[in-house]
Amino acid sequence: MHTATATSAPCPACQQALRHLVLEGHYAKSVEVELCTACYLVWFDAFESVRLSGLGWVQLLRAMVLQPASRAVLPPNMACVRCRKPLSAVRNQTRFGHTAALECEQGHGQLQTFSLLLAERGLLRQVLPADRTSLAQEGRALQCLQCGAGEHAPQASLCAYCQSPLRMVDVPRLASALLVRHGDVLQLPPGANPLAMACRGCGHPLDPTTETSCPRCDHVLVWADWTSVRPLLDAVEPLLRAQQPRQAKPWGRRLREQQGDHRATQFHRWLRHANLVSRHDDGGQRGLMGRLRDWRNWLGLFVLGLVGWGFFR
Repeated sequence: MHTATATSAPCPACQQALRHLVLEGHYAKSVEVELCTACYLVWFDAFESVRLSGLGWVQLLRAMVLQPASRAVLPPNMACVRCRKPLSAVRNQTRFGHTAALECEQGHGQLQTFSLLLAERGLLRQVLPADRTSLAQEGRALQCLQCGAGEHAPQASLCAYCQSPLRMVDVPRLASALLVRHGDVLQLPPGANPLAMACRGCGHPLDPTTETSCPRCDHVLVWADWTSVRPLLDAVEPLLRAQQPRQAKPWGRRLREQQGDHRATQFHRWLRHANLVSRHDDGGQRGLMGRLRDWRNWLGLFVLGLVGWGFFR
């Protein structure tokens, strides 16, 4: 499913040829995108949707993360990949917050930075004071996930080089997005967790799908650069490729299972609706006196008789 080829369309920022990538979507569908790994830009055609399976996200992340960090500053004005007309800035509201993109006014598609694409899907989060403390303890610098710059003021919220918002990888959400293929959540094998990551503070194994800090030393799990994502991709990809789709049920199986069962008939459903038989009927019915005491039964029979009289008279 994963194929990458160079296209004749140039990147709107650096004018180099875009890479055409076919990614795996949900339910055996494919999603076609075009990437510029030098500028960290992603182009989607008008009818494409970013509904990727876990393996599709692995493919996209590998295509972007394995490239060296770029320091390219995007130009203020960029043109459509198809018609070369200027792109218009749009802002959208998602359940994870505001996001931005550049859209073609002719409806050819949209252009988005890689970091904003992940933030739109909830895979990035804001930088918290605890994250800065953990980075200082580890002796690491906070890097911009868009351009790779690492020289920032202590409390900066924007990259000093490309002016992109500073974000962190939301590890549990990313792991949850990766563990889905063929519409099913991947079931990890019993025993040792194959996705366990060592705490940078004490070395204690952490579960990236649920834990955001170490239960032993309270050190916060911080992924401030794309190199931190590679071990997770290496651990998840073989599990995803081994995941087989569910087999479809044979056509007519449900009808054959209901054959001879009186509870599957329309008449029995009407009796349940009229409260003439129990909703949890296992073949028996309510007692005669119980049915006679319920006025709704008489009302249902009266309406049924009235409809029959009007139909056959």
